[in-house]
Amino acid sequence: MEWFRNFYGVGHEFFEEKKCGFTACEIAHQPQMWRDLAKDLKAQEEKIAAFMVKLGALKDVRIVLTGAGSSGFVGRAVAGFAAQLCGVYAEAIHTTDIVSAPEMYFPAGIRGKKTLLISFARSGNSPESVGAVEYARKMVKDLYEIAIVCDGTSKLANASRETDKQLVLVMPEGTNDKGFAMTSSVSSMMLAGIAVLCAERYDEICAEIPKIAEVVEKRGQTFANSAKEYAAFGFERAWYLGSGANFALVQEGALKMMELTNGQVVSGCNSATEFRHGPKTVMNDKTLTIHFISPNAFTQKYDEDLLKELYEQRNGNWVVALGITHEKIEHHVLEIEAGFAHCADIAVGLQGLVFMQLLSMFTSLQLGVPTDNPSPSGLVNRVVQGVTVYPYKGGA
Repeated sequence: MEWFRNFYGVGHEFFEEKKCGFTACEIAHQPQMWRDLAKDLKAQEEKIAAFMVKLGALKDVRIVLTGAGSSGFVGRAVAGFAAQLCGVYAEAIHTTDIVSAPEMYFPAGIRGKKTLLISFARSGNSPESVGAVEYARKMVKDLYEIAIVCDGTSKLANASRETDKQLVLVMPEGTNDKGFAMTSSVSSMMLAGIAVLCAERYDEICAEIPKIAEVVEKRGQTFANSAKEYAAFGFERAWYLGSGANFALVQEGALKMMELTNGQVVSGCNSATEFRHGPKTVMNDKTLTIHFISPNAFTQKYDEDLLKELYEQRNGNWVVALGITHEKIEHHVLEIEAGFAHCADIAVGLQGLVFMQLLSMFTSLQLGVPTDNPSPSGLVNRVVQGVTVYPYKGGA
């Protein structure tokens, strides 16, 4: 596995011994998954285009992006990047919110509007994933469905195939992560969702995905070394700060840290402007803040203001910047933009996402947590358990 050693600087056996073999592999093989995805998207271009023609102009459609947990953050990221890249407006609503209060998200006044429901799922077997689709079918008169899944045999994929107004996109083999935490599944589904919604730039996006893969491959060992260094700080709190489209990614970063450390590190997230409104009280000498600096020149001003403020006020805590910044700080993971004509923001976003995955993994190792199964007691599970989805008796 030369590609693995090139990414980490050590062999796979190092991670296997620490019960982290799956997670380490699934983070490092993301560039190859993206290359495979780009090929799959090109191979399915006609099928996707035919569905979008059938759907009609997106400006006339309500678009809802949904998923549970990390898959829900995928929806939020896709909504943000699609708005920036091609001006498409979409609502990101978690399946866990839809099933518990469906009338709030599909109110009677808009049930007659043509709606596109895009579901993201790694396993596709979470009860809420299928439940959200079932509720939407009962409540929306003209519903179109896209399922972007990592398991083509899942309950969600099969349920989606039951209707004639559907499109099922199965991610490349290897994205259905065997480790507890979602890693390659998140990044691959995110890219697929952006490509589908930005139809007018479909070819350009597919062409630039391999370039993103190349950049991450080259920077992998630098990211891994930095993540290992910061994990050794021994922080007890990790707070992730990002704005705009990056906010969904810092939500995912915070979740990864909680999951892979089995809750030993308390983590959370805010936008840069929100953080001062109370959450800043989390700061102490055992806090690590991760500032995801937006490449958007306007949004960047707010991100850098907070970065500068916390760096000047630091008192034993560590401040880490992700992204290109004008501020001079000690801990800075530089994101590389490699001349992307269309996907520069996405390229930066994916690099930051990979770094945050690595930070969570190395922190897990630092704490001696079995990363591939951080909750051996079964308190939380790879596929959620214990959820009852109740029948919805209303209608459209």
